[in-house]
Amino acid sequence: MKKKIVAIACAAAMMLALPTLAWAAPSPSNNGTATGDNGVTAVVKAGSGAIEGVASTAEKASNVPAGTDVVASFKVTGDATDVSLTFNVGAKYAGYAYTVYVEHNDGTTEALTGTVAADGTISIHVDKLSVFSIAIGAAGTTANSNAGSTSPQTGVDLGTVAGATVVTAIAAGAVFVALRKKVTE
Repeated sequence: MKKKIVAIACAAAMMLALPTLAWAAPSPSNNGTATGDNGVTAVVKAGSGAIEGVASTAEKASNVPAGTDVVASFKVTGDATDVSLTFNVGAKYAGYAYTVYVEHNDGTTEALTGTVAADGTISIHVDKLSVFSIAIGAAGTTANSNAGSTSPQTGVDLGTVAGATVVTAIAAGAVFVALRKKVTE
């Protein structure tokens, strides 16, 4: 009888443990950092490819409107794609609107807008390396941005874990049936 209870308890524990598993994906090895004007720092992480360099530059993206005060500009070179950039402009700009003007290596341009996070960071994602020029707007202004929080990407396929749990539950059931037959004999 004790073995039966132990088998049931083990199977139940394994099934209840499935939703609590979380493994973090390894950090990308392709990254770079630089400190620019006004103490602004840039951290660049590539999902694939290589980052050859991250440097502060006086060069502005070609789509920066005339008369716009640029806090800092960075030039990122290499063949990386799936690139995440985090600019730390300082907590004094928390809640301010920002625009990151981007001039890609192929000459195309874009402007990414949002609101500076409470810790003074700006996070953007691009698929090409470029010149990035950061402009900060007025305090309390808002920009079109999805400011919701997102879950981290873990990179884990839980199908394998779920399959292992099912197989273990079946094995525990088989042990239960075998022990039950022995007890009835």
